[in-house]
Order: sequence, then C-alpha cells, then structure tokens
Amino acid sequence: MLGNLVGPRGCLIGFAILAASCAHNVPQDASTGNDGKEKGARPLTLENGEGKASGIVTYPGGDRVDWKLIELPDKQRGTLDLKLSWTPPRPGLQLAFDVFDEWNQPVVQSAKTSKKRSKGRVRTATVEAAKGKYFVRVYAVGRGDAGKYRLTAEFKEGKSGLPFDPLKLEIPDPPKLAAVPDVEVPCDPFAFDPKNPLCKSVCPDAGAPPGWPACKDKCPNPPDANIPACQATMPCPNPPRREVRSCKTVFPKCPDPKNPDPANPNCDNVKIPPVIARIIGNKVSGSDVIITIGAGTNSGVQDKWRATVLRGDSDQPLTGGEVSGLHVDKNVSSGKVHLSTDQLATNSRVRLSAP
Repeated sequence: MLGNLVGPRGCLIGFAILAASCAHNVPQDASTGNDGKEKGARPLTLENGEGKASGIVTYPGGDRVDWKLIELPDKQRGTLDLKLSWTPPRPGLQLAFDVFDEWNQPVVQSAKTSKKRSKGRVRTATVEAAKGKYFVRVYAVGRGDAGKYRLTAEFKEGKSGLPFDPLKLEIPDPPKLAAVPDVEVPCDPFAFDPKNPLCKSVCPDAGAPPGWPACKDKCPNPPDANIPACQATMPCPNPPRREVRSCKTVFPKCPDPKNPDPANPNCDNVKIPPVIARIIGNKVSGSDVIITIGAGTNSGVQDKWRATVLRGDSDQPLTGGEVSGLHVDKNVSSGKVHLSTDQLATNSRVRLSAP
C-alpha cells in the first residue's frame, strides 16, 4: 500500500511509482490495499487531542483511496479539525478528503484553504459536536492526480449535544466516488475503427465501410470506377470505362461527329463542322428576302441548324445576315434575311452551323 511509504526513501520510491504509472490508464483501485475500503481503515491515534497520518494516493497508479479511522475519547464531544496537505509529483495535481460517521452517514467534505502560500495543496474541514468514531476518506480527485499527503487531526472538547437521534437515522452505504470518464481515443486512419465516434469525419485509405459519409468525395484504395471521385484520377481499367477520364486516350477519335457514339467519351460535346454553301436563288417578300441555299440533308444540314450570310469571301458574318425560319430539304435549304438583293449579290456565301 502506497500509504505506508514515509520518510525520504519512501518518498522517492512512491514518486517513482507515480511517475511510471502515469503512462498507463489503469482502474482506480487496481493496486489498492486493505485501507482502500472503509472496513480496512487505518487508525489515526490521538495523543493529547492531536494526531497525524501520512501516505500516498495515486489515481494513475491504481491506488486512488486511503481510509483512516479516528476514534475520539470516550464520552467526550467537541470540535474535530482536520487538515490535509500534500506534495504532488508535478504542479497542479489535487487531493481531497471527506468524513463519515460510524453509521456511514456523510458528515463533511474538505474545502480548499484561502491562504495564498498553500498554492492549492491544502484542504481543511471541521466537524462540530464531534463524538465517537469517524472515517476519513483521502483520495486523488481526477484521473491524473496523485500526491504524498499528510493528514492532521485536532480534537477540542466542548459542550454540545447530539444534533440528531442516531436511532432514527436511515443508514445508507457510503457513496462511491464517481469514476472519471474514459479518455477519448483519437481516430487512427491506419487502424480504422468505424465504432469510434471520432472517426465519423475521417476517411481512411482503406477499411471504410461501404457508403462511409466522410469518403463521399474521396477515392478509396483500390479505386472504384463507379465512384465519381475516382473517375477523375484513377488509371483506365480493363475493359475501358467511358466515365474514367484517363480512358479518353484509349477510345478512338469520334468517327462521325454528325452521329456521335454515346459509348465513346471523345464524342461528348463534339462539334459538328459547319457547312459553307452558296445562295442559288432569292425572292423579295415584303421587307425580307427569301433565299435558297445550295445545301440540304445530303450535305449534313439538319433542322434547327443556324444559318448566317458571310461577308464576301471571308468567314466573318455580315451584319443583318442572320437567316430566320430555316427550312431544310434534301438538296437545298431556305430562309428569310433582312438584306437587299444588291447586298446578296456581293455576299453570296452562307455558313450553316449545328446548334
């Protein structure tokens, strides 16, 4: 039991155990002795109304609790002052104590001292109208807390009656110290555990369940051509898949832009080359001129194509040369333009373009 280590040698051994145990997450009572429970409480003997005890408690070392028994002089009652001071292996570690009477009824809990020089390493408590036996539980507060402590007791006899009738008390078991919550285990992408809540937003390189939300926009290993994130980066599979970008060089150039192959990605958004033809006739119709163009379906022209009169022998469109109401026959096409016959005489070429 660490609580028995006293003196310079005991201190060194105790704190060596503390330092070693901090690297492990062990149960709070893994290494406790008999005095880790109330029935094994060690007596703190009073001489001339004063007594002291010392020991070590360490949560990471598996010895979180020490119990002490204080028996007051027979047929005397008065004030019992308790003081706990401790030396931690590193600054900031906290100890505390609470007091129960011989019927397991909680009496008082320790409080931090207001003295600045204590630096948070002193706690005190006072039992008024004290009489009979008291159990003191000394414990490390949090999961990483530990320290070598000194508990002192001072009893001053006084005149006071019992504040309650012990025969009328319901006697419960002493309350258990609440266990400190387990430390959250970080998500390890290389040993992926989908049951770990911290892995919910992590997409590992391998081991993610199908449809894992965090992997929605990430390509797994091995890649899957059915996942959009893989289609942009993965090598072309065998047989080639049109969705995979790298397969574009495997497929042939679109053989017929006029009749694109839907299985060939090189036919996606392919532009059908325009058809250049001449105006072979015109007729005035009100403020418009109906022109006849020497190209139709035999030349590849289709309905819903666009037609524009070109300027002279250039590829530049003539202002006002847009053809409306284009009608396509087998060998010719026709439509209206807002141009004069004189303009058409010097600008007789038309470009027909697919939409």
